[in-house]
Amino acid sequence: MGRLKEELEKVMENLASPNIAVIGRTGAGKSTLINAVFGGELAKTGTGLPVSDAFIRYPKDDRKVPVVIYDSAGYEMTKEEKFKNDVFEFLDQKKSEPIDKQIHLVWYVIHAGLKRFEYFDAQIIQALKQRGLPLIVILSQTDLARAVEIYEIEKTIKTYQSEYKLDKLAILQTSANPIIGEPFGVKELVNKTVDLLPELYTEALIIQQKANLKLKRQTAINYIKVAASSCFAAGFVPIPLATPLAAIGTQTVLCTKIAALYGYAEWVEIIDEVGGLTISSILTYIAAGAADLIATVTTAFGGGVILGSVSGGIAATYIVTLGLTYTSVFEKLSEQDLSGSGIEELKELIKKTFRQEFQKYASIKILYTGDLNDLE
Repeated sequence: MGRLKEELEKVMENLASPNIAVIGRTGAGKSTLINAVFGGELAKTGTGLPVSDAFIRYPKDDRKVPVVIYDSAGYEMTKEEKFKNDVFEFLDQKKSEPIDKQIHLVWYVIHAGLKRFEYFDAQIIQALKQRGLPLIVILSQTDLARAVEIYEIEKTIKTYQSEYKLDKLAILQTSANPIIGEPFGVKELVNKTVDLLPELYTEALIIQQKANLKLKRQTAINYIKVAASSCFAAGFVPIPLATPLAAIGTQTVLCTKIAALYGYAEWVEIIDEVGGLTISSILTYIAAGAADLIATVTTAFGGGVILGSVSGGIAATYIVTLGLTYTSVFEKLSEQDLSGSGIEELKELIKKTFRQEFQKYASIKILYTGDLNDLE
């Protein structure tokens, strides 16, 4: 087992997984919305586990996953009262469980094409609010409704909001699979979900979602900043090459977290191989950059070379370069259709892209911790 695979297992095991309940009537487009956010066939028929009369759990087994979805089974006309009671019973049962098993956020999905928000919907939303659950009201399939019809739905929601004295509701318009044009509102749903989830669960959500690559990049940059800052701190240990060697260990953790962030956990062997190529030449990289950094730091401090700053700068520069390289590689892979690609083809693609992106960032110099604020 490679180092990255071991680290990957630690990363995934330590994630706090949020539980999201998705509630709405039959045909509201819940499954389409779930798959638009999380990719693949997460909510494919037959792949979930019924956990009550009203909810199905995805995935169906109890293995460790970044996000757990509880999808309401939906309801038909004339059966609203039973569904409402089933929902309340399920939520109350989950409330009695340990915090990691409880529902942490609710998506309440309304089919905009049906042009209705009813008393029944308001009752459920009121009950969700009374239970202290963060809530997003999602108007789905809005491409099937005219602007004036959407306006009337939102107006009705706000009327009930006032009547029930509810806090301001987050209302989003989405179309995960429009008849014409591109999906919209999905990235906004991801952002709002991250905003409303307890902070403990946001990292797992960002890892699992596939709709907003910009959000993944922002998270990767934060990983890189933390890793580079630790290299700077280690730079003041007066042991020759101690910091570069520490940077190799930091690289393993950093690149594993970035791999998990972009969903390339199954390619850890390839990543490990590419990372090994880089580690084998680390001393050459350090030697090439050390003289330049020493000269720069010497000038900055008026001729007084601070060896800790130089050593920390070399390690931080290296880790930033590698971190940005991995991030860009995974971004490019995420934007391509890799279905049907063989393992050897993937290896060559990753290696080629890695070399190209490494060259792009190889000129970066990190002299002070303040330089990390300028990372894009």
